[in-house]
Amino acid sequence: MEFQNNFTAKKSLGQNFLHAPQVVSAMVHASRISTDSIVLEAGPGKGILTKGLLETGAKVIAVEKDDRAIPFLAEKFKVEIENGKLKIIHGDILEFNPAEYGLENGKYVIAANIPYYISGEFLRKFLESESQPARMVVMLQKELAKRVVDEKGSILSMAIKAYGEPKYVTSVPRKFFRPIPNVDSAVLLIDNISKKFFENMDENSFFEVLKAGFAHKRKVLIKNLEDVVDPTKLKVIWEREKWLTTIRAEELKLEDWKKISTKDIP
Repeated sequence: MEFQNNFTAKKSLGQNFLHAPQVVSAMVHASRISTDSIVLEAGPGKGILTKGLLETGAKVIAVEKDDRAIPFLAEKFKVEIENGKLKIIHGDILEFNPAEYGLENGKYVIAANIPYYISGEFLRKFLESESQPARMVVMLQKELAKRVVDEKGSILSMAIKAYGEPKYVTSVPRKFFRPIPNVDSAVLLIDNISKKFFENMDENSFFEVLKAGFAHKRKVLIKNLEDVVDPTKLKVIWEREKWLTTIRAEELKLEDWKKISTKDIP
């Protein structure tokens, strides 16, 4: 197709097109979708993942920001669009409202090969949504994916674990993309997404505490938290948990953050 030859990756959109069928297979397998599934795909690009998703029989809603990709995808998947299996939306996934397209809480799956510069914002948007997906399968920078699944670690890792169970699916060498990026990638599954973690705890308060804890890396954790948590409560928790006063944010596990964030001293 002549149009395809002119459809090259646009640097301003952070595009790197995947060309590895084995990686698509891994993403589709991790998504656990079937003929009755609804999948929201972010950034279909040239449609390599879209094709794999459609082959399961699932219904796919694909959101693509690049206006050059829309006619290409419309031609490539003409049959699937006509039979109602694929809906292509020209828009920004960060502005997409799942509820407007009938995507109910826990009733759909996300599959995404997104530009890495929006990874954090993209994950937060859908994990915090009132219409959460049941699970997400996303392509991330390899080092970021490894940090997310670490038992302890970054603010993003803790935030993701509060909503679901992150699992490292597979590494994806940079050679599997065109153009070749400067970093290796990985497929990450976030499974069993819900807001159960926030039962008996205010969601906003938890993130206020989490952000404060990671705010100043040169300060020890207890000092970072004194502006948002009662110092008396902090003292009680530190003594009970036998934490050193020099402990830092990246040393805590998710349940530790919950102890600090609950309204009363647990």
